[in-house]
Amino acid sequence: MAHDIMSQFYTCLNLPLQEKVDELTRIIDQSTPSKDLQTLFPQLISNIFSNTFNNGWGLRTVTCDAKKHEFVALIAFFEPLGPMLRLCYKLLSDPQLKYNLPLNVLPLDLQMTLERGRCPQFYSDMLVTDPQTLNVVALALNPFDYYIFNFALHLVSNSQQTSSWENWSSAYFALACDYLMHFLPADPNVSVLPHIPNYTGKVPMAAPLQTANRPLYSPSLLLIPDLSGSSMSNQHTTTQNQSRNEVWRSETVLQVFIDIWMSVEQFSARNVEMFQRNYTTISSSPERVRTVRVLVKHLHSFSAKHMSDPAVRSSALRKYARQLMCVRAYHYVKHLVTTWPLDASFRLVMELWLSLIQPWRYVNNNISEDRFAHHNNNTEEKKANKLDLSFTQFIAENYPSYTCIFQLVLPRFMRLDLSAYKNAIMLFRLGKVFTQQHLCPILWNLEKAITDSGTGLSLSPDTSYNNSGMEQSYTYNGISLHKWVTIAKQSLSEFNLSANFEYQPIWGENMRSFASHLLQRIVSARTTAENNIEEFNKILNQKNKGIWGSIKVFLMIEDEGEDAALLEENKKVPNYLTTSFHYFSYIFGLNAPVAIPPEPVIEENSLDSSLHDNSLSFPLSITNKLRSKPTKVHYMGDPDLMPITTYESTILVRMLYQIASRLNEMYGAQFESLWNRNDLCGFMAREVLQSPCTIQTYVKDVTNHQNIVSQQLPARLSLRRLGTHAFVVWISIGYIIFKMLSYSGLFYAFVLIIMWLMFVFTKASCKMLRTI
Repeated sequence: MAHDIMSQFYTCLNLPLQEKVDELTRIIDQSTPSKDLQTLFPQLISNIFSNTFNNGWGLRTVTCDAKKHEFVALIAFFEPLGPMLRLCYKLLSDPQLKYNLPLNVLPLDLQMTLERGRCPQFYSDMLVTDPQTLNVVALALNPFDYYIFNFALHLVSNSQQTSSWENWSSAYFALACDYLMHFLPADPNVSVLPHIPNYTGKVPMAAPLQTANRPLYSPSLLLIPDLSGSSMSNQHTTTQNQSRNEVWRSETVLQVFIDIWMSVEQFSARNVEMFQRNYTTISSSPERVRTVRVLVKHLHSFSAKHMSDPAVRSSALRKYARQLMCVRAYHYVKHLVTTWPLDASFRLVMELWLSLIQPWRYVNNNISEDRFAHHNNNTEEKKANKLDLSFTQFIAENYPSYTCIFQLVLPRFMRLDLSAYKNAIMLFRLGKVFTQQHLCPILWNLEKAITDSGTGLSLSPDTSYNNSGMEQSYTYNGISLHKWVTIAKQSLSEFNLSANFEYQPIWGENMRSFASHLLQRIVSARTTAENNIEEFNKILNQKNKGIWGSIKVFLMIEDEGEDAALLEENKKVPNYLTTSFHYFSYIFGLNAPVAIPPEPVIEENSLDSSLHDNSLSFPLSITNKLRSKPTKVHYMGDPDLMPITTYESTILVRMLYQIASRLNEMYGAQFESLWNRNDLCGFMAREVLQSPCTIQTYVKDVTNHQNIVSQQLPARLSLRRLGTHAFVVWISIGYIIFKMLSYSGLFYAFVLIIMWLMFVFTKASCKMLRTI
């Protein structure tokens, strides 16, 4: 029987995905726990998350839109109550069963933390040391932990950094959302299923859920007796062990997802070699940033229920979740801000940061809005809670996440074209968040208290916050800020571990000068945006004039709907910039004497649809921008690889590119030789082939700086011009006419070839005669 299980297992791994999933489900459900299943389990995990092209299951590439049947099969197999997790629970019947995960597969910063011994207590019973060197070499994990570790590591794998916007809603992302909702339920009344009451594989924790770094909460809040293995009396030991065994799966998902997904190793002169070796793993893909944002939003909701949790066993975990997440997320976001390219995709990073610092918006968050691709996500802003003074403690405990990152983000806008729609909306979004009621006054008071060496706040007479009811003391709206000032100072020292870190005040003289320059740039960008609208209107009117303009629209050579959409976007830019001007004037307390119209009223519906990056709107908007025809933009790459435009057939262009690439590979030398000839064949070749050209591409070095690399392309064949809708229409019309005249398709093709050869011959002959 054991031999049959193993033979069936190895056979099904070579089957197509649907059959493989069905066969593995049958094996898992029908077989009983045995040594063979224990042996096969790590091989199955390796096969699922393999980095090779042939063996991996494609969790990060299979999407519901592109491969619906494979997507459904993967979700059914890996869902929280599916066959894969059922196998993990079967293997838990042996509490001594452990699988070693080598330390070198973990993110670099986690490796260094474990090797130094400054790791959370979560890892205390997992460490495997070399008996000779006494160095940590691996983690000993039970089957569930082993699967969760490998699942989390799959996202940071350096083998799939080519994720595109088309694979946005992958099976991996859907499963990540499902695991968060199942193992970290936001509803305190929901328990994690299935119940595993008899599992004793997790040892009691002497210092539960406590990191080596000093936490930001008061000591009384860090006493977590419900998860501790040691207590004031021995009579509670059994109850405490039972509580730990009920919550350990949630603890694993929380700790592993945060430690791996938010891992980051900063570049320094001391670890340059290790940084270069691990750079592809360190850098984050858009998919990873989006997944981390969902994690942040869900943990805000999960932690918000720690006071109302009837199950005391998870109340400490809920309280700890936000503490752990905020510290790690600060360093992760800080790294992203300093290394992300200067393009519109930075909005992903900015929205992650804004989700981190706005827990009030996610008190009742439901990540099913992110999980399902076609879910209406435009209601998030409308139903979100507003900031109130009960979040003063959170703001103080995470003070650097507001101020330090704000000072890193803002200079990026000085290097961007603010008249561009995507950049203007990012600036608007940033200003809107920081002008929420109470936020800036609280931050301003805390900063003044931190920087003042005296015993009070010396308010400037020209500060706009003087009009918001603040007194010249450590209070805001009647609430004393003395205790929060101490916590904010502590957070500055503990979030920024650098010994030479020195806090630069946001409302200092240096930033006031910077703010004035920013406001001037906003005004200048608004003028540019208005001029762009006028020019775009002129171009549209010119294109639509005459009979030829109507014919181009009829033949789908031009897309009026796309041009109208671009014009509508451009018209919104001046309003966004005007509102941003007023926002940042308020944030910095400036009354700059700059001529700018009053703040416009922007409709909430338009804001919701433009600001919320749900599963489809943001990636598809970028894709559509790439597919649209460039205006005043010079493409410097390979002409054959230029983004497919709306008047081209995507399938036809890609097919013709493959054909041309193969022909160039086979006959490239002959093409180049023909191009250089000075006889009639050379002139005809120069009419058919693409001329040699120099292309430029951006290549990142190990420090994430972009360098322009030039490459010379030889004379080559290009069939791209045959992929337009107009060409297909005219060829079809000609074919229909020939069929009506009773000619065959073969004769029609022969006539086309003869006509094309005559045209090329005539044109080449004329050019040859002119050179004689």
